[in-house]
Amino acid sequence: MSGDFYTWLRETRCTTAREAAERLEISLESARERLRRLERRGALEKKFFNRVAVYCVKEGAQLPPPLTRGPRVETLRRMDQVVDLLTREGCISSSVLCKTLGLGHTTVRYITTMLLSQGRAVEVVVGKTAIWCRDRRTAEELVAKLREAAHRLASRRRYIKPSELLQMVRRDKEAYELFARFIKLSRIDGDHIGPVAMAFADSILASLYGYPVRYAPHRHVYLVSPQPRQDLGGIAIRDGANSVVTVSLPPDLAAALEDAERRGASAEELVVRAVEQLLARFR
Repeated sequence: MSGDFYTWLRETRCTTAREAAERLEISLESARERLRRLERRGALEKKFFNRVAVYCVKEGAQLPPPLTRGPRVETLRRMDQVVDLLTREGCISSSVLCKTLGLGHTTVRYITTMLLSQGRAVEVVVGKTAIWCRDRRTAEELVAKLREAAHRLASRRRYIKPSELLQMVRRDKEAYELFARFIKLSRIDGDHIGPVAMAFADSILASLYGYPVRYAPHRHVYLVSPQPRQDLGGIAIRDGANSVVTVSLPPDLAAALEDAERRGASAEELVVRAVEQLLARFR
């Protein structure tokens, strides 16, 4: 936007702070400060017309050149750093990237989103945790390993809670090494489990066993099935070119959809009726 502003300023030659604010889409005070800065540098001259300050380009003054669009040099360098890390490690969480590069979450999110849009990284979202992988195959292999480790531990029980899965992961060396790459397991102590780790385990269990069974507000368990689901449930894999976003359906709605498919009925009509019934419950 700054480059467009300087081009516009060269063409109009004169502007008020209000016009500049509208052009830059910033506050009036910020626009005044930018114009004053250019005035102090000798590029603009301030005049008054009916008590209104007007800033005009001085004859022969050199305004800053228009900025080229796209990431800055520093951003490009950091993008290359992330790609190098992904090449070596395969997959890294956003939190680890922040610590490794010494950057804030907002900056890392911007960099990784740029890589995602360019097809140079793949995002895996497990609960509240964003994991970045070098390619889609690596991402799918990671998800498969997480699901396999979780099912191996959960299959020892009939029912399992996310907190119980995390406790079992802590006691299993192989699972601990895998999960600890993306969530903090050292802080898990009894029932004191952080929301990020809890959401991570919850998402994996949902991808394995589907809709949970609630037994109290904000408390639920999963019925462990000998044969886990094939779809990813609440886990999402995004590679820029296309996204896979799956959701968990209540058992009765999932069964009804399967029955409709066998009978050749319209799934769209069934979904509409299901939504109408859900809305009717809250009226």
